[in-house]
Amino acid sequence: MTPLIRQRERNPGVLAAAKAQGYDALQAAILSARLTGTDLSIVRPSVRDLDPPDTLPDIGVAADAIAKAITSGRPIAALTDYDCDGSSSAFVLMESLLEHFHLPADQVTLFITHRMREGYGVSDRFVDRLLADCRPNTLLVTADQGTCDNARFERLRAERGCEVVVTDHHGVPEDGPPAAALACVNPVRKDSDFPDRCIAGCYVAWLTMCAVRQRLISCGWLAPDAPSLASLLDVVCVGSVADLMSLRTSKNNRAVINYGLRLINGPNPRPVWTALRTLMKKEGDFTTKDLSHGAAPRFNAASRINDAMAVLRLLRTRDPAEAMQLVAELDADNQVRKSIQQQMTEVALEIGGLQAEAGRALISVHFPDGHAGVHGIVASRLVEAFGRPSCCLSPKPDVPGIVTGSLRGVAGVNIREALATVDGRLPGCLKHWGGHAGAAGVALAEADIDRFHDALCDAVLEQADTTQLQPVLWVDGELGEAPSLATLERISALEPYGREFEAPVFVDRFTVTGTRVVGDGTHLKLDLEDARGQRCAGIWFRAMAAGDVPPVGAGEEVRLVYSVALNCFRGKTSVDLQVQAIAD
Repeated sequence: MTPLIRQRERNPGVLAAAKAQGYDALQAAILSARLTGTDLSIVRPSVRDLDPPDTLPDIGVAADAIAKAITSGRPIAALTDYDCDGSSSAFVLMESLLEHFHLPADQVTLFITHRMREGYGVSDRFVDRLLADCRPNTLLVTADQGTCDNARFERLRAERGCEVVVTDHHGVPEDGPPAAALACVNPVRKDSDFPDRCIAGCYVAWLTMCAVRQRLISCGWLAPDAPSLASLLDVVCVGSVADLMSLRTSKNNRAVINYGLRLINGPNPRPVWTALRTLMKKEGDFTTKDLSHGAAPRFNAASRINDAMAVLRLLRTRDPAEAMQLVAELDADNQVRKSIQQQMTEVALEIGGLQAEAGRALISVHFPDGHAGVHGIVASRLVEAFGRPSCCLSPKPDVPGIVTGSLRGVAGVNIREALATVDGRLPGCLKHWGGHAGAAGVALAEADIDRFHDALCDAVLEQADTTQLQPVLWVDGELGEAPSLATLERISALEPYGREFEAPVFVDRFTVTGTRVVGDGTHLKLDLEDARGQRCAGIWFRAMAAGDVPPVGAGEEVRLVYSVALNCFRGKTSVDLQVQAIAD
């Protein structure tokens, strides 16, 4: 479907407040199209502005339990999800316990859920592995999962004597947090007084470890001047970016990401960032886009193709040579992921197109021979293409008759709430499910797919008339000046950009003075001249299918939708226009 091109509305109050506080006209326009309140302190918060963790539910109980386990020598096991947020959470827990709190290695074990074999959350198959490999009386500490897994925690307590501390950020079941856990530190609990419900799982884990640090100082395990955990925020930063946390309403996310980027771009970054810079041929500072489009896909590829443990080794290594080797391995996994994803996406878009034409509220695709490791990405591509919530299902490896699925929501549709509705109406249909407003996961019997799809469509339609939706490309209007490095500096000063605080996109008229096809035959390099006679270069990624005629040619005058990007090549910097569409 061709996206609608719509201009963002500007809030006059925010526009006036931004100008009064020293932002220039371009910056004020960008802010006024994204923020709703005139308190602009959220734009550039520092880590000193972070909300204190003591208002998180159960954080005191959690910190006490973990500190007691540390000082008594009780075995501790960290249980984390397999995606980038989960890997970042694993790093926070292991780095805190081993490096900052000085636990011996044999006291701590890490278990990362295996995406393909065990699926989403603390599943029964994951528990089978824990029961086989976990020592009796271990304190289990989850991160980025666990809120919906009470039954599995009861099993672990009954069969192995393990107690559980949950740290998570996903939605809470109607019957409340898991009663079998000692604590459930989760900002979205109904009884939570923590002001920010939009933080990532790795940040919840970080706040919990900060509270543990204070307990360990109080009891004398750590010195009063023990190093803070702020040095871990580079990895919390990438986990927050990858998990698409809000950057419009959350000062915590903005502060953490900015601080993390300073660490990544600083004089002594971790070897992982130096290795990624080399692999990506990155010149200049890393931005949120480099993390979301460069680092995160490679981190996620490990669990999609193999196993996420390699990501933790990469994040924790101090050896530059090992970091380069691990980054190369993750990149190879990412290339395999791209190939599988491309094949499944082509099929999904064809099926999705038919469903959209038929007015289906939710695009749903079942791949009988699909790869469960990439259906989350395919679901996202369906949302981008059709502007409707989507669901992709594939067989669960080694479990005949069971499929797992990834779901993605859109503005106005909370996909987790839709799943909750289905679970209430079809008791027993969903074997396992969870997530948040924008993304969720599910497992069910293959025989139940049709009734699941029908019930899910009904649940979605109760939230919004999605049959009226289509993809929208939001723009900020005309740039109003010739694109330059100075322009980009003023735009970059408002970083971080991301979910709900998207990077600005402009629409202006240009004359095309030259074109050439580059890369794999789908990208188009453009020589342009704007209305002021200023010459500039543009790149249009995925402008056409390989072998097709380019959508524009030399001599044409067109209105282009574009963003302003930095081009660093062989030590020289210039501005590129990254073209996204033709406006008319």
